[in-house]
Amino acid sequence: MTITNYRFLIIFGFMVLAALLPGCFSGDSSSGNGGLVRGDFSIAYVKRSVNAVGNPTDGAIFVAGGDLYIRDLSSPGSVEENVTSQYTNGQGDVSDPEVSYDGSKILFSMRLSRDDSWNIWEYSLQSKTARRWVEDDELANAGDDVDPYYMPDGRIVFTSNRQEKSRQLLAAEGKEVFRYLDEYEREETMVLHVVNQQGDDIRQISFNQSHDRNPVVLSGGELMFSRWEHAGDRNQFPLFFSNPDGTSMFVLYGRFSPGNSFLHPREMPDGRVISSLMPLLGTGEGGALVLVDVKNYSENDLPGPGVPAGGQAQVQATLEEIPLGREHSEFGRYTTPYPLHDGSNRVLVSWSASQEPAEGEPEDEDGPPRYGVYMLNLDDKSLRPIVLANEGQVITDPIAIMAHPEPNIVADKAFDQDLADEGMGVLNVRSIYDTDVLEMMGDRMLIDGETIPTLGDVVDILSMKQLPAASRPGRFMRFTRAVPTPPGTDRESVGSNNMEMQEILGYGEVQPDGSFRFKVPADMSLGLVVVDAKGRALQSHPNWVQVRPGETRTCNGCHSPRRGSAINTTPIAGNHAGTKFEGLEESGETMAETRTRLDPSLLDLRQDMEFVDAWTLDADGPDESLSITYSGLTTAVPVQGIINYQQHIQPIWSKHGCMNCHSGQDNSLDMRTNISGTGRMVSYESLTLGPAELDDEGNPVIEIVDGEVEIVRADAVVEVGSAVQSSRSSHLIEKLYETELRAEQSLPAATVNHAGMLNQSEMRLVQEWVDIGAQYHNTPYISGAGADGFYALDEVRGPPAGLDEDVFESSVQPVLLSRCGSCHSARGADGELNPEFSGRRFVLTGSLEGDFNNTISMISDVCNPETSALLIRPVVTARNGVIHPAVDGAPVMSTSDEDYQLILNWINQSDAADNCH
Repeated sequence: MTITNYRFLIIFGFMVLAALLPGCFSGDSSSGNGGLVRGDFSIAYVKRSVNAVGNPTDGAIFVAGGDLYIRDLSSPGSVEENVTSQYTNGQGDVSDPEVSYDGSKILFSMRLSRDDSWNIWEYSLQSKTARRWVEDDELANAGDDVDPYYMPDGRIVFTSNRQEKSRQLLAAEGKEVFRYLDEYEREETMVLHVVNQQGDDIRQISFNQSHDRNPVVLSGGELMFSRWEHAGDRNQFPLFFSNPDGTSMFVLYGRFSPGNSFLHPREMPDGRVISSLMPLLGTGEGGALVLVDVKNYSENDLPGPGVPAGGQAQVQATLEEIPLGREHSEFGRYTTPYPLHDGSNRVLVSWSASQEPAEGEPEDEDGPPRYGVYMLNLDDKSLRPIVLANEGQVITDPIAIMAHPEPNIVADKAFDQDLADEGMGVLNVRSIYDTDVLEMMGDRMLIDGETIPTLGDVVDILSMKQLPAASRPGRFMRFTRAVPTPPGTDRESVGSNNMEMQEILGYGEVQPDGSFRFKVPADMSLGLVVVDAKGRALQSHPNWVQVRPGETRTCNGCHSPRRGSAINTTPIAGNHAGTKFEGLEESGETMAETRTRLDPSLLDLRQDMEFVDAWTLDADGPDESLSITYSGLTTAVPVQGIINYQQHIQPIWSKHGCMNCHSGQDNSLDMRTNISGTGRMVSYESLTLGPAELDDEGNPVIEIVDGEVEIVRADAVVEVGSAVQSSRSSHLIEKLYETELRAEQSLPAATVNHAGMLNQSEMRLVQEWVDIGAQYHNTPYISGAGADGFYALDEVRGPPAGLDEDVFESSVQPVLLSRCGSCHSARGADGELNPEFSGRRFVLTGSLEGDFNNTISMISDVCNPETSALLIRPVVTARNGVIHPAVDGAPVMSTSDEDYQLILNWINQSDAADNCH
C-alpha cells in the first residue's frame, strides 16, 4: 500500500473508498472480497478525545468524553453502539477494554464525572449492563485502576497508583503514608496489582519506582508488561515478565534493542510478541508495530542456546518502516495492536496517518494523532479501515469479541513462612561473573591488579576460586533501597542528576566463585552494587530488583542470560578443591550456598565491609583480612543508611580545609560552603556540574532533554547516572587516591598529593555518596532521620530556596541578552555565528531553561552576590590576569548601573537570600 492510499482512507471516508478504490487492496478470503473489511465477528473499542492520548510516561489521563463502543461486525458498514453512555452521560472517560476468554464479557476502565479515580468495570454482552468490579466505594476509589486483564484463575491483574502494599510498609516503619511519585517526581506511580472475583482482596505485586503498564497473561500463565525503567540515565520501557504473584520478576526483552518504549504488548498465536514501539515522548503513544521472537532471543541480536548467530529477534510488522524516534513519520503511527486467534494471521490495530504539527510545535515532528481502527494482514501487510475518527478524536484499543485460548494457571508460590513473617526474601546469585555480555564484568571494568580469567567468551570460575582475594575485583555486595518520593518533593532538592534517593541497607561478602546469598527486605525496590576491596562500586545492577516475602530468587548471575545453564553449576559448583570445604562436588552448591548453609547467620547483611578468609587451607596461610568501617569518622555517621551532602559530605571537606586551595578562582573547583543560586551549597554544584561543552566552532553544545533545551556540560569531577559510572569512574576519587581508575579525565601530575588526606572511613563515606547517586538529599523530609532510625513525620522537601525563574524571565534574561549577548551568545539575533564568541564559561542561548541554569551557576554566594562571577566580572576590566572587554576603558557595567542593580536586587530579594539570615 502506498502513502497515497493511506491518505485517501482518511480524507474521503468509507463510501468514497468503496466506490472509487475497490482495486486498491488485495482480496482477503477471511474478510470478504473487495477493498474494505467485511468481518464476521464483533469488535469493541474506545472513542476518546485526542487530548486523552499522552506519552508512555502518562499512567492515567482523564478527559471527559470517552466511551466504550461495540460494532456488531468488524467492517465499516456495520452497526455501532455506545454501551457506556448511560453511565458517562458524555462526561466520563473509558479506556483499556479486554474480552473474557469465553467471549461473553468485556473488562474495561471507566472514570465517571462524579468519581475521584479510574475504576475497573465489566460489561456483560448478554445482559447489556455493566458493573463495577470493586463494589465498596472507599476501596474502589483508593487509587486509579487501569489496564485490567483477565487471569485464568478468575482474578484480574491491573495497574494502579493505589500502591496498596507500599503504603502499608510506610505505616509499619513509622513513616508518613503517601502514594509515591514516579522518577520524574511528576505523577503517582502505577504498579501491578491483582484482585479477586469478589473485588474485596487487592494485592500489590510489583514495586517499581516508575510505571508498570499494560499487563497481559501469556499462554504459559506468566504476566508480561511494559516497565518504565528510569534509574539514572536509563529511561525506557522494555518488556518484563513475572509469575502472577510477582515472583521471579525479570526483563523479557528490549533493554538493549532498537527503540525506546515497548507498549501494548500482546502474545501472538505463534508465541511471538507484537508491540507498539515508540519514543518516550512526543508521538501520542504511537509508533512502529514490531514482532519480537522472545522465545529464542533475549535481545535483538542475542540469540539463545541452539539459535544460529546472525539473526534478529525484532522486525517491523507493517509494509513501510516507521521511525522509532520523534521525527516526522511519513507513513503514520500505530498503537494498541490486538492479534486474532482465528488462524488468519491478522491483527486489529489503531493507526493514524501523518498529521501536521500543531501551531508552535516543531515542523519536523508529527501533530496530534487521529487514530482509527484497521485490520492488518501480516501475510501481505495490507491495511484495511474499519472505523475512522472524527477531528479531535482517537479510536483505540480495538479487541475482537470472540472466544480465545485460556492460558495455563500458574499457582502462587509456596513461600518460606519464617522468611515471610520477617518481611524478608533471599537473593541467591550463582556468580556475579555470569553475564549476557562479558564486557559487563570484563576488562573495561577492571583496574590495575584485578584479574578475571576467561575460557573463550565466559569467565573461568575454577580459576577464579584459586585467585588470592587481593586479585579478585568483586569483594562485597552493597544493597540499597529506593526512597519513595512523596508528593511535594522537588527534583532540584534531591540533586543535580537523574538518580533517585537511596538508603544503604548493608553489605555482604562475595565468595571467590562470584556467588552471594543474602536475606533482603521484601516488597520494595532494591539496588545491587558489586564493590571492590576499597569500597568502590565496580558494577551496578541496571534496574530495581524485588523479592516477595518468603521468596528465594536464584539467578545465574548479575546481568545474566535468561536462557541456557549457569556457568557456575555442576561440575564446577561444589568443586571446592584445595579449600577447607573440599569434597562437595556432588552437592552442586556454590560457595555462597555452602557457607550460608553451614552458618545461616551469614545470610544477614552487615553494616560494614568485613572479610575473613574462610576458604584457604591453613598450610597455605589465609588471605589478608579486610575491614572497612565508620570508626574513623569524626563527622556525622549516617543513620539508617541515609547520606545527605550537607550533613555528611561537606563537613569532611571543611574538616580538611579543602576550600583553602579550592575557592573557585579562575573557574576552578570551589569547595566553599556558600549557598549558590540554586539554593544548594557551592561545593556541591562545583563537584557535580561541569562547565559548558563547546563544539569545534565554539558553539555551546545543546541537547533536548524531555522537551527542554539544555547546555551540555562536561568534565564534572563527580559524574553518576549509569551502571558504569561510580566512584571508580569519578575524577574526584582518582584525585583522593592519586591513582588512575576509570575516569574519562586524565589524572594530572599532582601539585599537591591528595592521597591519604582522608582516612579510610572518610573515603568510604565519600565513595558511598558518589555510588548512590551523589545526591544533595537522600531523605525527602526536612528533619531527616531521627536517632531511632525512623523518618520524622515532618515537612516534605519542596523546591530548594533558589533564585526566582519567573523574575529571571521577565527582567534579568532580557538584560543579559542585550548587555552580554554580543560576546556570550554563540549566535546573534539573526541566527548567524557570532564572531566575537570564543568559548566562554558563561553561555547564553536565548532558551529560558538553559540561560537560567547557566546564570545561577555563575552565582556562588547569594549572601554576598557582589563576589560572584556574574556580578564581579562586568564591573572590572581585568581579574587574575584575565581581561574582560571594556567600553572606552570603563567596565561593561558599574555598580551604579541600573541593570547591575536589577540583577543584584533579583538575588537579594530571592528565597535563596533567606538562607543568609
